[in-house]
Amino acid sequence: MKTLRISHPGISGANTAATIHFYTEVLGMEMVLKQPNLDYEPEDHHLFHVGNDTFIAYFLPRDEGAHTYPDAQSGSGHMDHLAIDVDPPSLEEAMRRLRDEGVAFDGPVERGYERSIYFKDPNDVTVELLSWHTTPPDGVSLAEVLRRAQALREARGHTIVEDEDVQQAIKELQGA
Repeated sequence: MKTLRISHPGISGANTAATIHFYTEVLGMEMVLKQPNLDYEPEDHHLFHVGNDTFIAYFLPRDEGAHTYPDAQSGSGHMDHLAIDVDPPSLEEAMRRLRDEGVAFDGPVERGYERSIYFKDPNDVTVELLSWHTTPPDGVSLAEVLRRAQALREARGHTIVEDEDVQQAIKELQGA
């Protein structure tokens, strides 16, 4: 068996209008599907397109007042956060849009080969938007870049993959 990608995380939430506004207006995603949740009649299934044919599924109540879910939490057995890749200009745009909407965020945080911001969605799920410093070109697998960058990092004896590792990995994978 060969897996292709994560299709979508499926998240249950209680704040329908705020969730739809957040993912479509604040983060600029398209809601490509809305239909009844076939497993639980009081909810609708919303599918937001993240990009590159990946999605976030949200199961949200038709009547927000009728459902009370506990707030999302990190820890064992819980989803810690939802990470979404964006390009560098989009990360800057996201920070502007979050500020304009009054959404607090942490960052940007430098993480070696990427920078990230973190914030909560209307259901208290932590969302990370991350941008690689050097974006691999089209046709170069992210997994291959990370695999080679990891080997380069280990050979250098460093703790984390840095942008220089990514740049070298891309050169090697392109035969340069």
